[in-house]
Amino acid sequence: MSEPGLNTDQVSGAVADRIAGVVLLLMAVGAWWYSHTFPAGFGQVVGPGAFPRLVSVPMGLFAAYLVIRPGVNQRWPQRAALLRQGAALLLLGIYAGVLKLLGFLPASLVCVVLLIRLFGATWRASLVCGALLTVSLYLLFEFALGMPLPNMPGLDW
Repeated sequence: MSEPGLNTDQVSGAVADRIAGVVLLLMAVGAWWYSHTFPAGFGQVVGPGAFPRLVSVPMGLFAAYLVIRPGVNQRWPQRAALLRQGAALLLLGIYAGVLKLLGFLPASLVCVVLLIRLFGATWRASLVCGALLTVSLYLLFEFALGMPLPNMPGLDW
C-alpha cells in the first residue's frame, strides 16, 4: 500500500527512512538507559554517562522525525550501501564490547580507522585521520571534560 502521489521508488525510500529511524530511536533509548550505569567519580561534576545522554537526546529526536516525516526523494539503498551500514553497526557494537578490555586509545584507533575505510578512504588517510581523531577525543574527554576513559591494560596513568 502506497501513499497517494508517490511512485514505488519514493515509497521504498520512505520505508527505508522509517526503518532507519526506528533503529536509531531504539539505539538512542538504549544509550540513554545504559548511560545511567556508568559510575561517576568522587567530586566529579560531569560523570561519564553525560556524553551518551547528550548524544542520545538529539539522536532520538531526529530519529523520531525520520519516522514521522521520511524523505520521499530517497531510494532504497543499494546492496553495497546496506552492507556498509551493517558493517558499521557491527563494528560499533564490537567497539562497545572491547572498549574496556583494550582501553580507549587502541580500541578507538582501530574502530575509527576501519569506519573511515568503510566509507572509501585510503589506508594512509584513514590512519592519519583516525590517529588525529582518537588523540583529539582522548584529550577532550580526559583533560578538558575531566571524564576518565578506560586505559590500556598495563598502563595506569
